[in-house]
Amino acid sequence: DVAASGENVVEREGLSMRHPARFVLVGSGNPEEGELRPQLLDRFGLSVDVRTPADIAARVEVVKRRDAFERDRAGFVETWRAADAKLRGKLVSARGRLARIATPDATLERAAGLCMMLGTDGLRGEIALVRAGRALAAVVGASAGADAHLRRMAPAALRHRLRRNPLDDTGSGARVERALVETFGA
Repeated sequence: DVAASGENVVEREGLSMRHPARFVLVGSGNPEEGELRPQLLDRFGLSVDVRTPADIAARVEVVKRRDAFERDRAGFVETWRAADAKLRGKLVSARGRLARIATPDATLERAAGLCMMLGTDGLRGEIALVRAGRALAAVVGASAGADAHLRRMAPAALRHRLRRNPLDDTGSGARVERALVETFGA
């Protein structure tokens, strides 16, 4: 509720205090330990599945980097300082452009149609999808959010909002991909 309202209320032992609170909710979880309730999942704007790399080269690179970090943390940080600075600069620049990124009505209509096709409850799906698409447009230097940005962000914005169907063993990611093809074409 605090994330949605932007205000935190603390009440304890007869004292009441209100203060603004602006933050991003970040969480991690293991689906094997149980699913989160849909009402809570709906509060997350984006969701990603993190999987173990499937190819040897990627696995070896992860092990090498982790080993380098454990052996010399300061050296590791220094090795990646320039790449981190470059990424940080790109994100700061994108944040500066974000307010100027427009989203055409036709793109908004496709976002709404996609969410309706998938049966997402409420409007948080559309809002998250449009915001994520606009943020991506800012990152890549586009002047407006477009269908391509929505397509790229739809799995992260919508996959966790889909109702589970115990009779359908198709994953929610596959359902989003099918709906994207129907909405935007191949």
